[in-house]
Amino acid sequence: MNTRKSMKFPIFITFIAIAIVVFLFMNIKQSQVVCEMTTNFDGDIRLYEEMIATMDGKKITEMNITKIIVLPPKYTSDDKYFYRIQKRLDETLEYLGENVKYTIGDDRITVKINVKKNEMILLKNISFKGTPDLEIDVNSNTKSSDVVTLSVGDNYTDGELMKRLKNNGYTCK
Repeated sequence: MNTRKSMKFPIFITFIAIAIVVFLFMNIKQSQVVCEMTTNFDGDIRLYEEMIATMDGKKITEMNITKIIVLPPKYTSDDKYFYRIQKRLDETLEYLGENVKYTIGDDRITVKINVKKNEMILLKNISFKGTPDLEIDVNSNTKSSDVVTLSVGDNYTDGELMKRLKNNGYTCK
Protein backbone atom coordinates (compact mmCIF):
# COMPACT_ATOMS: atom_id res chain seq x y z
CA MET A 1 0.00 0.00 0.00
CA ASN A 2 2.73 2.40 0.83
CA THR A 3 4.28 2.02 -2.63
CA ARG A 4 1.10 3.04 -4.47
CA LYS A 5 0.84 6.39 -2.68
CA SER A 6 4.44 7.23 -3.43
CA MET A 7 3.95 6.52 -7.19
CA LYS A 8 1.33 9.25 -7.70
CA PHE A 9 3.75 12.13 -7.40
CA PRO A 10 6.34 10.86 -9.98
CA ILE A 11 3.55 10.01 -12.44
CA PHE A 12 2.08 13.48 -12.01
CA ILE A 13 5.51 15.10 -12.61
CA THR A 14 6.04 12.94 -15.72
CA PHE A 15 2.71 14.03 -17.23
CA ILE A 16 3.53 17.68 -16.54
CA ALA A 17 6.96 17.27 -18.21
CA ILE A 18 5.39 15.62 -21.27
CA ALA A 19 2.80 18.40 -21.51
CA ILE A 20 5.55 21.05 -21.37
CA VAL A 21 7.56 19.31 -24.12
CA VAL A 22 4.48 18.98 -26.36
CA PHE A 23 3.64 22.65 -25.76
CA LEU A 24 7.16 23.73 -26.70
CA PHE A 25 7.16 21.67 -29.90
CA MET A 26 3.79 23.08 -30.93
CA ASN A 27 5.01 26.64 -30.47
CA ILE A 28 8.31 26.37 -32.32
CA LYS A 29 8.29 29.20 -34.80
CA GLN A 30 9.41 28.44 -38.30
CA SER A 31 11.70 31.06 -39.74
CA GLN A 32 10.92 33.00 -42.90
CA VAL A 33 13.26 34.35 -45.52
CA VAL A 34 11.90 37.32 -47.46
CA CYS A 35 13.70 38.36 -50.63
CA GLU A 36 12.68 40.86 -53.29
CA MET A 37 13.96 42.32 -56.51
CA THR A 38 12.78 45.07 -58.86
CA THR A 39 13.85 45.00 -62.50
CA ASN A 40 13.30 47.80 -65.01
CA PHE A 41 13.06 46.99 -68.71
CA ASP A 42 12.97 49.08 -71.88
CA GLY A 43 9.83 51.14 -72.35
CA ASP A 44 9.32 51.79 -68.61
CA ILE A 45 8.14 48.23 -67.91
CA ARG A 46 8.83 47.20 -64.31
CA LEU A 47 8.86 43.75 -62.71
CA TYR A 48 8.73 43.32 -58.94
CA GLU A 49 9.37 39.86 -57.49
CA GLU A 50 8.97 38.90 -53.84
CA MET A 51 9.67 35.45 -52.46
CA ILE A 52 8.78 34.40 -48.91
CA ALA A 53 10.20 31.02 -47.99
CA THR A 54 9.16 29.33 -44.77
CA MET A 55 12.01 27.28 -43.38
CA ASP A 56 11.84 24.41 -40.93
CA GLY A 57 15.38 23.74 -39.81
CA LYS A 58 17.36 23.17 -42.99
CA LYS A 59 14.45 22.71 -45.39
CA ILE A 60 12.10 24.92 -47.36
CA THR A 61 8.56 23.93 -46.31
CA GLU A 62 6.52 26.57 -48.16
CA MET A 63 7.05 29.35 -50.71
CA ASN A 64 4.88 32.35 -51.49
CA ILE A 65 5.92 34.22 -54.61
CA THR A 66 4.43 37.49 -55.82
CA LYS A 67 5.31 38.85 -59.25
CA ILE A 68 3.95 42.27 -60.18
CA ILE A 69 4.37 43.52 -63.74
CA VAL A 70 3.72 47.26 -64.08
CA LEU A 71 3.10 48.54 -67.59
CA PRO A 72 3.44 52.15 -68.77
CA PRO A 73 0.37 54.07 -70.04
CA LYS A 74 1.04 53.26 -73.71
CA TYR A 75 0.31 49.56 -72.99
CA THR A 76 -2.53 49.97 -70.48
CA SER A 77 -5.04 51.46 -72.91
CA ASP A 78 -5.60 48.05 -74.52
CA ASP A 79 -6.34 44.93 -72.46
CA LYS A 80 -4.74 42.69 -75.08
CA TYR A 81 -1.32 43.29 -73.51
CA PHE A 82 -2.49 42.12 -70.09
CA TYR A 83 -4.10 39.00 -71.52
CA ARG A 84 -1.05 38.26 -73.67
CA ILE A 85 1.19 38.46 -70.59
CA GLN A 86 -1.21 36.30 -68.56
CA LYS A 87 -1.44 33.69 -71.33
CA ARG A 88 2.34 33.53 -71.69
CA LEU A 89 2.83 33.19 -67.92
CA ASP A 90 0.08 30.58 -67.69
CA GLU A 91 1.83 28.46 -70.32
CA THR A 92 4.77 28.04 -67.95
CA LEU A 93 2.82 27.98 -64.65
CA GLU A 94 -0.11 25.74 -65.57
CA TYR A 95 1.53 22.76 -63.83
CA LEU A 96 0.86 24.50 -60.49
CA GLY A 97 -2.91 24.46 -61.06
CA GLU A 98 -4.84 26.28 -58.35
CA ASN A 99 -1.65 27.42 -56.61
CA VAL A 100 -1.43 30.35 -59.07
CA LYS A 101 -3.72 33.38 -58.98
CA TYR A 102 -3.72 36.24 -61.52
CA THR A 103 -5.07 39.72 -60.81
CA ILE A 104 -5.27 42.40 -63.49
CA GLY A 105 -5.31 46.01 -62.31
CA ASP A 106 -5.32 49.37 -64.07
CA ASP A 107 -1.61 49.36 -64.88
CA ARG A 108 -0.39 46.00 -63.57
CA ILE A 109 -0.81 42.28 -63.56
CA THR A 110 -0.14 40.47 -60.28
CA VAL A 111 0.76 36.79 -60.09
CA LYS A 112 0.60 35.08 -56.69
CA ILE A 113 2.03 31.60 -56.30
CA ASN A 114 1.75 29.54 -53.12
CA VAL A 115 3.37 26.08 -53.02
CA LYS A 116 3.63 23.64 -50.15
CA LYS A 117 4.50 20.41 -51.96
CA ASN A 118 7.58 19.52 -53.98
CA GLU A 119 6.78 21.87 -56.87
CA MET A 120 9.62 23.71 -58.56
CA ILE A 121 9.54 27.50 -58.86
CA LEU A 122 11.57 29.69 -61.20
CA LEU A 123 12.58 33.19 -60.17
CA LYS A 124 14.21 35.87 -62.29
CA ASN A 125 12.84 34.22 -65.43
CA ILE A 126 10.77 37.01 -67.04
CA SER A 127 12.07 39.65 -69.42
CA PHE A 128 10.42 42.23 -71.68
CA LYS A 129 11.33 44.03 -74.85
CA GLY A 130 9.61 47.39 -75.04
CA THR A 131 9.03 47.19 -78.75
CA PRO A 132 5.86 48.77 -80.14
CA ASP A 133 4.05 45.43 -79.69
CA LEU A 134 5.48 44.45 -76.22
CA GLU A 135 7.36 41.18 -76.29
CA ILE A 136 7.51 39.02 -73.17
CA ASP A 137 10.05 36.24 -72.76
CA VAL A 138 9.52 33.66 -70.01
CA ASN A 139 12.55 31.42 -69.56
CA SER A 140 11.30 28.03 -68.38
CA ASN A 141 14.65 26.25 -68.71
CA THR A 142 15.38 24.90 -65.22
CA LYS A 143 19.03 24.31 -66.11
CA SER A 144 19.65 27.89 -67.28
CA SER A 145 22.12 29.95 -65.31
CA ASP A 146 19.93 33.01 -65.96
CA VAL A 147 17.12 31.80 -63.69
CA VAL A 148 16.90 30.85 -60.01
CA THR A 149 15.36 27.41 -59.45
CA LEU A 150 13.93 26.55 -56.02
CA SER A 151 11.72 23.72 -54.76
CA VAL A 152 9.84 23.03 -51.58
CA GLY A 153 11.97 20.47 -49.80
CA ASP A 154 15.32 21.92 -50.92
CA ASN A 155 17.95 21.78 -48.20
CA TYR A 156 19.07 25.31 -47.30
CA THR A 157 19.72 27.09 -44.06
CA ASP A 158 18.35 30.63 -43.79
CA GLY A 159 21.80 32.07 -44.48
CA GLU A 160 22.53 29.81 -47.45
CA LEU A 161 19.22 30.67 -49.14
CA MET A 162 19.70 34.39 -48.53
CA LYS A 163 23.25 34.24 -49.89
CA ARG A 164 22.12 32.40 -53.03
CA LEU A 165 19.39 34.93 -53.74
CA LYS A 166 21.61 37.92 -52.94
CA ASN A 167 24.15 36.60 -55.46
CA ASN A 168 21.35 36.71 -58.03
CA GLY A 169 20.40 40.36 -57.38
CA TYR A 170 17.76 40.03 -54.65
CA THR A 171 17.69 41.93 -51.39
CA CYS A 172 16.82 39.75 -48.40
CA LYS A 173 15.68 40.21 -44.84
